[in-house]
Amino acid sequence: MMRPMRWLSWMAFGVLAACTGDISNNQPGDDAGSHGLDAGPLCDAPPEDAGTFDDLLSPSRLLRRASMSLRGTPPTDAEYAAQEAAGDEAAQRAFVNTFVDQQLASPAFYQSMFELGRDWLNVPLAPPTADSPEYGPQQQRSIQRCGAATPNAGKWAYIREDYEGGMARICGGQTRDGGVPLELTVEPWWAPGTTTTLVGSAANISGIGVNDFQCNGRPDNTCGCGPNAVNCHADFEQYAGWEHFLYWNPAGQRRQLAEEPGRLFAHLAWFDRPMTDLIAGTTSVGTTNTISAYVMQGAESGDLTMLSDDSWWKPGRFSSAPVDPLHLSGDPEGWREFDVPTHSRVFIADRSYRYDPRETAAPMLGLPAAGILTSIGFLAGQPRERLRASRALEILGCEVLSPPAGQTFNTYVSDPAKEGPCQHCHRRIDPAAIHFKRFAKQGNAFEGYGATYPMPAIGNWRWPVRWRTGAYPYGGEPFSHWNRWYTAGTQMTPVTQAQIDADPLVVFIDFLPPDQTLLGQVSDGTVGPLGFSKLLIASGQYDRCVVRRLHQFVLGRDIDPAKETGYLDLLTAQFINDGRKARPFVKALTQSDLFQRGL
Repeated sequence: MMRPMRWLSWMAFGVLAACTGDISNNQPGDDAGSHGLDAGPLCDAPPEDAGTFDDLLSPSRLLRRASMSLRGTPPTDAEYAAQEAAGDEAAQRAFVNTFVDQQLASPAFYQSMFELGRDWLNVPLAPPTADSPEYGPQQQRSIQRCGAATPNAGKWAYIREDYEGGMARICGGQTRDGGVPLELTVEPWWAPGTTTTLVGSAANISGIGVNDFQCNGRPDNTCGCGPNAVNCHADFEQYAGWEHFLYWNPAGQRRQLAEEPGRLFAHLAWFDRPMTDLIAGTTSVGTTNTISAYVMQGAESGDLTMLSDDSWWKPGRFSSAPVDPLHLSGDPEGWREFDVPTHSRVFIADRSYRYDPRETAAPMLGLPAAGILTSIGFLAGQPRERLRASRALEILGCEVLSPPAGQTFNTYVSDPAKEGPCQHCHRRIDPAAIHFKRFAKQGNAFEGYGATYPMPAIGNWRWPVRWRTGAYPYGGEPFSHWNRWYTAGTQMTPVTQAQIDADPLVVFIDFLPPDQTLLGQVSDGTVGPLGFSKLLIASGQYDRCVVRRLHQFVLGRDIDPAKETGYLDLLTAQFINDGRKARPFVKALTQSDLFQRGL
């Protein structure tokens, strides 16, 4: 929904000397806004050369502006009537303050914050792997119900009953050799409190598939769906995967994974959590369907812990988790808070984890969880490290990545950050991209199972050295990408060829070396996306960017960082001093002189 825009350009804004108040307690060393200015809460007075303002908006117009800003709709007739009945102008203005408080405490504020977060963060849907809907993140086998006219009507079977003659035979009550198909009745993870019957290979709990295949807890070969059928996803449509693939299905996993970052933003705003948790926290939010993607990613690494743990799908086990205001506690469809390292052991809680592959041959413990930057939707939706980095810089740091005109560059040889016409941007992108290496897509178009997502040197994701040569079966993606772009001596792969020859996994070095900087900051050695988050926060650009987005939400316009730097610095300092929380900052903006005057 488009919000009313009203542009204001103060050509020489600078530091607003007329401001007084509570920012002077901002201490040196804060992440941003540490200017020691003696300024008011939002420094809303104009500079002396900006001209004079008109009178304040009338109470009714002020009410309309507050309503449009906070919930995107005008006031109702009843609200206008209640304001008029409040009394004189002072009482009617007080009515607006009360109205703002009510809106900030209503589910409409959560919904507005979600819409802001969704549009701002703009995480794309995970792309298809082969023919739609083989898109990926489920990493589960598809099962469907046998038809009503079959002997096993209503029971669930693999849509491709491999080695058994097909689903039709199993639903007809016969195995390939004429025997009776296996059956298993379970409480399924997708419908807690009910029971369903698996039939055929889906019901195999022996741990051994055909030809003595070792199942290892996963549904490969003719191995079964596992406890509570957690290795499978139920398909109620005619073709496997479509209901979770289609973007217009709000309950589909593909759409939910793309919405997760926006939902987390709204969750932090609703529960008054610091906005740094958006990119540096260990928790996220999700429905049961969303959380299953994290559980499956952990299982693909070889950690099967959560497959037999019902805490992520049984309502009684997660009823105390904070949930969005549009759902009741314990609702599997509610967007509830969950601890990422608990549900997917490929992500860890350590906030300063260091791992240098040049010095450590042991497997990596995992990537430190980093809010939306380690969300399955963000990582899978943007399948390259440089794409993830550039989008993170643009969205979360308000960076503008555009090359200057009229420059002559040296000849490109092998490193886009040091050579050729692209280096202007890559010198900024690659020190960020180094943090986003350990998540890649490997296609697997099979009955809705989608793709797998290797995270090199974590869990099972280690390969014989021949992967570096591209020899079979390592000729396709992501190996071809790694072999082409992760080369010695480049800014994104700062290792020697001798080190690569000794252990090819060193190309996945994913922390910024001390001789490089990002946004003027030197890394403390933390690996992965969390290392990037720390640098972004320390630079001050993240806080300034969040302030700009919230300012645009409330006042209808962005802040020009070149012309209004003093104003932006003072707002950022106030935001930090108030704990980086969205709700009090939004309220303060509605009480500012600029908002009251309609500017």
